[in-house]
Formats: sequence, structure tokens, C-alpha cells
Amino acid sequence: MNSFGIIDLLLFLGISQGVFLAITLSLLHNRNKSANRILSLLLLIASIMLIGRIFYPKFSGVLFFRIACFVDTLIFIFGPLLYVYIRRLTFLESPVYRMSLYHFIPAFLHLAFFGWTLFYSQEEVLKMIQNGDFGMIYFIVETLGLVSNLMYTILSYGLLQIYKKEEKANLSYSQKVQKYIEMFLIGISIFMILWVISYLNSFFIRRRELAFVSYHLIWVSIPVFIYIVGFFSLKQPEVFRVPIQKKKREIKQRLSGKELEQLKKSLEELMVAKKIYLNNELTLKDLAKELGTTTNNVSWLLNNIHQCSFYDYINQYRVQEFISKIQNGEHFKHTILALSLDSGFNSKSTFNKAFKMVKNDTPSNYIKSLKTS
Repeated sequence: MNSFGIIDLLLFLGISQGVFLAITLSLLHNRNKSANRILSLLLLIASIMLIGRIFYPKFSGVLFFRIACFVDTLIFIFGPLLYVYIRRLTFLESPVYRMSLYHFIPAFLHLAFFGWTLFYSQEEVLKMIQNGDFGMIYFIVETLGLVSNLMYTILSYGLLQIYKKEEKANLSYSQKVQKYIEMFLIGISIFMILWVISYLNSFFIRRRELAFVSYHLIWVSIPVFIYIVGFFSLKQPEVFRVPIQKKKREIKQRLSGKELEQLKKSLEELMVAKKIYLNNELTLKDLAKELGTTTNNVSWLLNNIHQCSFYDYINQYRVQEFISKIQNGEHFKHTILALSLDSGFNSKSTFNKAFKMVKNDTPSNYIKSLKTS
């Protein structure tokens, strides 16, 4: 089997996997349902693009040319849907992050232009193709499509960074969804890098040695993207979607006097006496409810009085709880992981990260230092 046949086989497997995942994800209930609807559309778009890649070199004629032009509209839809998917996977519905129809204007313009060409006969269109009249159109379409998808990929990375920040403000633990989103965006990024190489080589560089990299690998990257989604998406649990906070204005004295002192005292009691931090799924909302106040008041107290995020504040107590267990010799009877879970952490990675932040050392090195002293 030649290299072209191997690539076709890989593309066919990508189509099969994409369609299967699109159907499966749409049937899942109570698992990121809103986000999965968008993901199903993304997978179907990727599958249709692969179908076009397999059949386009094997067919010719004006009719197939026209069909392919309309299918190319999908490149202007993929980017906005990618952005919507990341938003729905990570954030509560917010007017600030709702996708307006103007994001799809390039797709409508693309459809309108090639719809206009239907007024020409097949002979006229064929003559235009032979004369190279569509050369500039191809350049404009690919340039706009590339810029659009690059922009939405960058915006999606921006959403991930905002999510990480808001997660620390609302949760006392880290979610696995971060790793999934990172892998998802890496798959998209590989596709975009290859597309950039293809674009530069087609219109500017024109190096023969880049022909395989710029043409074949750009399509091979789509099944790779689909496989990444297939590996992670079906086992992703329902995530805790954090709310988008409005941009903070100048810090004002939100709490003062007796109200501030009472809230500080109540918080300390919850931490020291009730050890609420032992709840490994503790959220800012849960803590505010226990204190009988609002999440905004608790955030203000932590950010401005304790000078830390909710995530860091809670995990400081969990680290101290773990250290107390070590000092009591419990690590001789139980594993470090078991003690960390008993201290309120929900995973080994979260524990190691928090311990490193508080003690500037690893748990194992810290225990060794106690033995030597």
C-alpha cells in the first residue's frame, strides 16, 4: 500500500470515529449536555472535511467544484463553535460570553458569494476556473479562514486561563477538566500550525520539500484531534462551572467594624474547631452558606484581609492537617496518599502542588528532613 493509500485509510478511520463520537456524545445525559451538543457539531464538521479530502482528488467537474465550495463554508464555522464549546464546558451561562450571530457573518458571506456563482452556467464556471479567475478568491477565503480560526483558538486559550483563575477563587480543589481542555486545544493547535505552514508554502515560500508536510499532515492532524477527543471526552464527569466575575473596580472597604470582626471570628471557628476544610469538595458557595453571608463577602475577606485566594486559603489548612498527622507518626501506619486524602485533598496532584506552595518542598523530602532532625 502506497503512502497515499495509508493516508486515505487514516482519514477514513477518522471519519468513522468522528461520526461515532458525534452520535454517542449527543445521546449522553447529565454529562456536560450543553457542551457536548457543540462538540458533536465540531466532530461532524471535522468528519465532513475529511470526506471532502478523500473524494475531492478523485472527482472533477463543475458540479463537484460547486459542492466543495459550499462545504468550505465550514472553515468559518469551526472557530466560533470551538470558542462556544470551551465556554460551555467551563463557565456558567453569562451574557458576556454568549455567542452573537455576527461571529458567523464570514460564513454567511462565503455562502452568499458562491450562491451568486450559481447564476453562471457550468460552461461559464469551467471557463472561469481554467482562466484562474478564482485564484484571488481562494487566497482571500483561505486568509480569512486562517485568521478567523487562529483568533478563536487564541480566545479559547484565554478562556482556559480565566477559568484557572476563577477556579481558584471558587473551588478548594482542581478539576481534571483542565487537562482535557489543554489536550483538546493542543490538538487544535497542531492543526493550526500545519495550516499556517500550508498557507505560507502555497502563497509565499513555495518550497517543494514542504509539500508533504503542508498538504498531507494538515489532514492527518484532523483524525489525531478526533482521537484525542475520543480518548478524553466520553469519560469526563460533569464539571463544576465557575461563574464569570465582572471586572473588579477599585477596592472598597466592603466590610468594616463589628461585621468584619464577626466574619473573621466565624471563619476561624469553622477552620479550627469544625475543620470544614476536610470536605474535599468544598466550594466558596458552601463556605459562604456556613458563614451565613454572601460569596462576595467571603471573597473580599480572603483577598483583602488574608491576601490569598479561596483555593490557597483552604489548602493551607489541609497541609497543616497533613503535617500534624506526620508529626503524630501516622505515616508509619498509612501511606502519604491516604493521609493527604484524610486531610481534605481530593487527589495526589492537588496535594503535591499545595504542599510545594506552602512548604516549598515535596512531602517525601519534608518527611525525610524530620527523620534526620
